[in-house]
Amino acid sequence: MRRGALLASVAGLVSLSPAVAQDTSEQPRPQASQAQGPQATGGEIVVTALKRDTRLQDTPLAISAVTGDSLERAGTTSFTELTSNTPSLRIVDNGPGNRRVILRGVVGAGEPTVGVYYDESPVSGSVGTTSDAAGSTPDFRVFDVQRAEVLRGPQGTLYGSGSMGGTVRIIYEKPNSEQAEGAAAVNLSAVKGGSPGASVDGMINLPIAEDKLALRVVGSYQQFAGYIDNSYYGLKNINDGHSYSGRALLRFTPTDRLTLDLGAYYTKVSTDSSRWFFETGERHTTNARAESGNYDESRIYSGTLNYDFGAVAMTAVSTYFDRDRTVVGDVSDTFNGRATAAGCSRYLLRDPATPCSSSQLSDYLDLTNTILFSSLYQPQNVKNWTNELRFSSTGNGPFNWTAGGFLEDRKSWVRSTLLAADPRTGELYPFVDENIYYDRTIKDRLKQKALFAEISYKFFDKLTATAGARWYEYDKTVGGIVEEGQIHYASVPSAYTEAQTTENGFVFKGNLSYEFSRDLMIYAQAAQGFRPGGVNQAIGLPAAMAAYRSDSLWNYELGMKSQPIRGVYFNLTGYQIDWDDMQVSARTSGTGSVFGLISNVGAARIRGVEAEINATPLPGLSLVSNIGYTDAKLTEDQVSDVVVAAGRKGDRLPFVPKWNLSGSAEYIWSLSDSLEGMMRLDASYVGSSYSTLAATDAYRRKVDAYGLVNARIGIQSPDSDWSAHLYVNNIFDALAITTKSSSSNTGGLTVTHGAPPRTIGLSLTKRFR
Repeated sequence: MRRGALLASVAGLVSLSPAVAQDTSEQPRPQASQAQGPQATGGEIVVTALKRDTRLQDTPLAISAVTGDSLERAGTTSFTELTSNTPSLRIVDNGPGNRRVILRGVVGAGEPTVGVYYDESPVSGSVGTTSDAAGSTPDFRVFDVQRAEVLRGPQGTLYGSGSMGGTVRIIYEKPNSEQAEGAAAVNLSAVKGGSPGASVDGMINLPIAEDKLALRVVGSYQQFAGYIDNSYYGLKNINDGHSYSGRALLRFTPTDRLTLDLGAYYTKVSTDSSRWFFETGERHTTNARAESGNYDESRIYSGTLNYDFGAVAMTAVSTYFDRDRTVVGDVSDTFNGRATAAGCSRYLLRDPATPCSSSQLSDYLDLTNTILFSSLYQPQNVKNWTNELRFSSTGNGPFNWTAGGFLEDRKSWVRSTLLAADPRTGELYPFVDENIYYDRTIKDRLKQKALFAEISYKFFDKLTATAGARWYEYDKTVGGIVEEGQIHYASVPSAYTEAQTTENGFVFKGNLSYEFSRDLMIYAQAAQGFRPGGVNQAIGLPAAMAAYRSDSLWNYELGMKSQPIRGVYFNLTGYQIDWDDMQVSARTSGTGSVFGLISNVGAARIRGVEAEINATPLPGLSLVSNIGYTDAKLTEDQVSDVVVAAGRKGDRLPFVPKWNLSGSAEYIWSLSDSLEGMMRLDASYVGSSYSTLAATDAYRRKVDAYGLVNARIGIQSPDSDWSAHLYVNNIFDALAITTKSSSSNTGGLTVTHGAPPRTIGLSLTKRFR
């Protein structure tokens, strides 16, 4: 308890100060000038959250921003680590490629509630067999980054569906046609009780035609430090996988008015799962009898055209996202205790009172004993093509606006199979027909189109009124087939069936802000967010229950942005979210209920407060703290004539802690004309939460509160040409469990994920100009 209180206090007092950032559509300045020029802090960052340039402190939104220099000094390599810079941001981390992003407690089954963008490109999770694309957000490596922005609260008008809780944007550095440059970074680490880890990152920027054409190429390799042990087979560090990633960006500026950016992004992850079973009684230890892992390959191809007509700027974006993924999950414990005569009666005959014949029992036991060592093996693919055309005002007058249109065509499929494993090693037998004991394929297609606009007008140079709206229409088509049934899943072969749903509507936004001075602004906002509905993929489900509607929410917030004294920024936001007609995981009501599905039932209210402090009290000393309080509860029972879900009025939404605090202190001082010293301390605290809604749920698990402290010390050049840092992450070796879950597939055991044990490392960076 004392340690938790200490961590909370440290997190509330100190944090990192972001440096200056720029709009992605601008011509990038040379790295030298960025490093040597004056650095702004806090609210001086320029962001593009409104899809036009605004100073962070002048943007009437709850938005957190941090620059690439700051991310690099903090050792940030993934968007999941932005939780240390953002109040109310929560990542349910089930390992690479299996992450659910939550902002302001808006979490639920189905399509994502938070939009994730790399540059102008949205990325998509895999729909899977449970229609839950939100739980598998892809992760591209964060290196050579211009800045990261986290927009808290719904962004429905400008960013569309999937941004009910907010939007996360990673904005990479763009090609520089003025000079050649490069960068390299090496990281070596050792995890307590685990295997070594390492990563190598490199960047090269090549001007091809001065002031006209440039190419920027980035590549990365990471070897994960394994720390999960398998006690059943006596294996150590089974999650020591690896990843490759890279991108190539080409920028063409034939005139001062026209900029064309072409990009190709790639990442590949191959690793055994970092999950472990809490019931083993040993940290980071599993007794799984078959493989679990994630094998994920994602590609983005994008084109962005910016043209400045003078008073109006045009932006056209086309993105193609292609993701191949194979998810492997041990389900051996599903079948524990079933290889018996009683099991034969229950699962084969579906009649516990009727005994199986000798031949029936023999066949049943052969099957069940075989899958006592087994995993679900699920290859899947998603292809998503999005296009956006928008126009924005460019002047400094009182009237500003943005308007545009959006198209999306997403196709995905997943093949869910059950494979047996070798009882001697746990390795799966080959993926061939004779080793498949269940085989189901689902196809899913989502087509969306939208028109959107936001306008604002400043009265008396003080009061600004903004109004926005978005019209949307979507079509969702889902089809499926079961080619190989499984008696333990009550599944039989079924012919291909297909269903479709369509819907259209509007979402709105209103905002009033008043600038008392450059150092003080207050704003009030009401904004709506939504996400598409769909069609349940349960084969054999009655047609009347197949479709479910989009759900939406209203966010009401009051915020203040201030600079009370020079070098100190203080921002405060209070909000209430009313969420109706929620999409929830449910089960059909009545006798013989067998169909799991997503349905619209229930409502929730989320109330919260967010505070951010950014200070530079002394030259070289940067302090920031972020504090978020979130009270997320159901306001209605999740019961209808069609379904019975677990939640009841007053239940807390899952994986939403009431408190999260983070902070860092960074001090840079001169050692000589050519050498600087750097010290940094990071601390974070996350309150407790629950894995499901209802206290009566047998599979509900409490995720305990935890705190983490990281430290770095090193030397660097004043112009940021090179640096060398020693670091220790998780100094106190805390058991920081980020997520727990349980289900019939685990036999009621608790699947657990968490932060790695204490990690000691060395990072080296070098820039070439």
